[in-house]
Amino acid sequence: MSRSESAETLYCPHLQDVDDGTLQELFSKVAAVRSQNRELFDFTHRRIDVYSKGGDGSDVVSEDEVFEKFKEGRKENFATVIEGEVGTGKSELCAYLAHRLKDAGRPLLHVDKEDDLMTLLSDRLPDFYEEQFGEEMEGAADFQQLRDDIESMPQVVANSAVSNAILNLRQRGGSVSVESGQEDEIREFVQGKLKLLVEKGEYAQQIQFITDQEYKQNEFLQIFDHTPASEAVDLYNEELWRVVRGRYETASLSEVLKQVGAEFTDRRPVIVFEDFSITAMEAGQLAKFIESDQTESPWDFIIAGTRDSTAPLGTRTAESRYEYYQTNERNSQEVLFLDTDSAVDFVRPYLGYFKSFDGSVRYDRDPETGTFELLPAKSGSRCADCGLCDESFRDLFPFNKPFLKRIYAGMAEEDKQSPREFIMTVFDVLSRYYEGKVAVPSDAKELRSLVNRVSVADAVYEQAESFAHLARWYGVVNDDENRVEIDKRLGEVFGLLEPVEDVPDAVTVTEASIYVPAVGGDDGGGGGSRTGKDDGGDGGNDGGGNDTGGDVGPVEQEFQELAPLLDTWRNAPEKSRETTKYLERGLEDALKRLTDDYALYEGTDLEYRLSSQKRPFVFSIMETQRDEDQILIDPEEFRLSNLRTLLRFGIEREMQPRSAKYDVALEALGTQLTEYARSWREQVRFHNLERDEVLYKGYQNYDFDDFVLAAYAYVVMLDDPWEELTAERVCNRFDEGEYELDKSVRSFLEDELEREAVDAIESFLAAGSHLEAMAGELFGLGGSDLDKLRVERWFRKQSPRDVLNQLGRGYIQNIESRVRFDGGPKLRDLADTAYDVRGALDEVRPRYRDDTVENVLSDLRGISMPNLQSMVSNLQTYNVDPDVMEPLTQFSEVSQSTVDEATSAAELADSLRTGSKFASVQATLASVKLERATVYERYQAVPLKSGGNVDGLGKQFQEVAEYYVE
Repeated sequence: MSRSESAETLYCPHLQDVDDGTLQELFSKVAAVRSQNRELFDFTHRRIDVYSKGGDGSDVVSEDEVFEKFKEGRKENFATVIEGEVGTGKSELCAYLAHRLKDAGRPLLHVDKEDDLMTLLSDRLPDFYEEQFGEEMEGAADFQQLRDDIESMPQVVANSAVSNAILNLRQRGGSVSVESGQEDEIREFVQGKLKLLVEKGEYAQQIQFITDQEYKQNEFLQIFDHTPASEAVDLYNEELWRVVRGRYETASLSEVLKQVGAEFTDRRPVIVFEDFSITAMEAGQLAKFIESDQTESPWDFIIAGTRDSTAPLGTRTAESRYEYYQTNERNSQEVLFLDTDSAVDFVRPYLGYFKSFDGSVRYDRDPETGTFELLPAKSGSRCADCGLCDESFRDLFPFNKPFLKRIYAGMAEEDKQSPREFIMTVFDVLSRYYEGKVAVPSDAKELRSLVNRVSVADAVYEQAESFAHLARWYGVVNDDENRVEIDKRLGEVFGLLEPVEDVPDAVTVTEASIYVPAVGGDDGGGGGSRTGKDDGGDGGNDGGGNDTGGDVGPVEQEFQELAPLLDTWRNAPEKSRETTKYLERGLEDALKRLTDDYALYEGTDLEYRLSSQKRPFVFSIMETQRDEDQILIDPEEFRLSNLRTLLRFGIEREMQPRSAKYDVALEALGTQLTEYARSWREQVRFHNLERDEVLYKGYQNYDFDDFVLAAYAYVVMLDDPWEELTAERVCNRFDEGEYELDKSVRSFLEDELEREAVDAIESFLAAGSHLEAMAGELFGLGGSDLDKLRVERWFRKQSPRDVLNQLGRGYIQNIESRVRFDGGPKLRDLADTAYDVRGALDEVRPRYRDDTVENVLSDLRGISMPNLQSMVSNLQTYNVDPDVMEPLTQFSEVSQSTVDEATSAAELADSLRTGSKFASVQATLASVKLERATVYERYQAVPLKSGGNVDGLGKQFQEVAEYYVE
């Protein structure tokens, strides 16, 4: 929405008409900008009190007392030094003193924060001189030439400065040495600094050619052989600046001030430094000039700066002669003239200024107390005719007293309760509303980083957060009724009451007020009340309200303490580490449950075992670096009501874990948390199972699903090599019980392979149930069935051996060791085992038992065991050699199905031996199992066989039987 389009929604006629330039000037960060408009400065200025000398609070003086120290009849220089942190009123006090001194007829040179040393020498001082004496200052053209040359040819100036400075330092006995090429690097460095000398901006104010840190970090600058770094830096800067000025025959700042001061014979000039850091390169010399006892060119100095920048003035002589003041106590930004009680009156004239032009806003000021009593609007003014605002917020609109107090109080935990920060925060919120970026000032994002402990019911957040924000910033807390009251007119002008259907059910609207339930109300958001009273007269409560108290349990007490900080936490998490702790605990435990203890696939036991020191997520607002096993969660994705639910759950899990209500948290947040669980699983699966650098070497088109089915296929084959490995076989074997290596196959493998290879195969079979579960998840139809069509398609496209053959040791190691089966192996260990199993089984392919398979096919295929058993029974009535009869009897006891199974196995082995490499492995194992099967061993023991062409056991036996039996 454009400014013109949004103006009509501002309701207040003054806000509709005020221009952006007036607001920018009014709320300027730089007091000097506001001070240039004397009417504006006088309207908005509030008396400043400061600490004298040590700043320990023992000696407090007013701005008037500071002014009284300036005496016209002094013969020597005099300085008033104002120290303090950024934004604590130094510039404001400088502006006040400057106006008073100007009113007293004193010539005044104002050096503001945007000036730099070159600007002062080439512009400010020459202009001041010409203004006072009507002629050009001697040497002004030289300074301008220096400035022009630095701007147009900095390289030439740098070359001259560096070469001559090095020569001068050496000639004066300095231990200086420069290697080949080193001087060129120094010139390039100094050239960059020269450019900064003639540039406006914060950096230029503190310009030095070389700083201590730069000297230590850059070896090419270190031309001094045996000089401490700090001393070397001072020598460097002093000589470089001397050479630059000498080349243009320009004087130092102190010399110029002496020259100009000498011209005043009947008046005493004043120079105001809003930031003394701009004199950094000449601070030492300037300090000596200020301390000198010369009487022919006296100045009054008003010097403001941080304690670091004014350090050169901190000599015993200076401290005994000059006046030193501190705007704030050490290690704090709090000032004497601004606190919670005075915050509203401090900002009141800023908000009332543009409403004062027509007499709408007038104040009865008390300079001693710094209070502003709002007078009735002048007859005929807009405020007199409008009737929009209550008198309690007429000059403060679009704010009210609770709002402004809570802004100031909310800055306390940042230790940023400086006047500037307070004013600029108010302005930022006002600008949001003024520009149409928010319909209600309490929705402004600039408020979210401030601590506000007023807490309203969850139901309000769930239905309409704007009402919750309105209550927290504009409302007066009534603890007896457990609700927050807001002037109805605020709800109306901000458009919250139309249409009436949008008003939350939990909110009550009367003729004069809007009532919003606080925590502990009828919304079910938490029992108990909080006993802190609002100072109802001006709607204060100092940003607090809803203090913990009453008969509430520890969980509810902690929740009521932290819930109001959630909006603040989303923007400044460092302000409430407890909130972070509980939210992380609640979110972690919910995700853990939703993922079945971090299982990577639903219904499987393949899990990711997080470190006990790590959570599966990182909040985007934290500075913590996210790892591959963590997802990034933006708290802005949560509705505030949901964050409250999560906070309460986290407190329960931390303080009373057994009674924590998972169902309540998951009912409210289930969809959102399920999506986080899905994202976490996908993140971990990608990095450990799915990316190109995992499992497979080369660029094979295989994935984790292929590995699972290929490995499972090997398990099924090893479990029974007599069954042909087909899609149907895999599907039929699925969910049919444990997997076990055949004893005869194991015995064979022990004979043929190293112990490590046999162990790998046994471990592989032991993990069969885990692979089966994974196959069910990835290829299953649900329950106990695999998707047969999908498995068939898989077998048509690839072979289990081809998949496992592409496993790479190095790629397998890219799987985190934390990925493992619950109660089973780590996934990368299982993949390593699969790699070993495939290799070991490939080695046994040449051990195929040709004779065994041929014997079974020739002698046992087609034999009728019932006929054989009948003949053996008849033979037992004859006196047959026991060496023949006993093994024959044992063989006849074998069932027909067993013989058929053996012949089928022989047929399978015979058909597979010339197939794929995987098929030939199964053929070998099938032949080995056949060789060591009971049926074949009994067959081998029967002596009714002869060498050469054998027609089979059946024919031989029949011939013997005919001899004995009719």
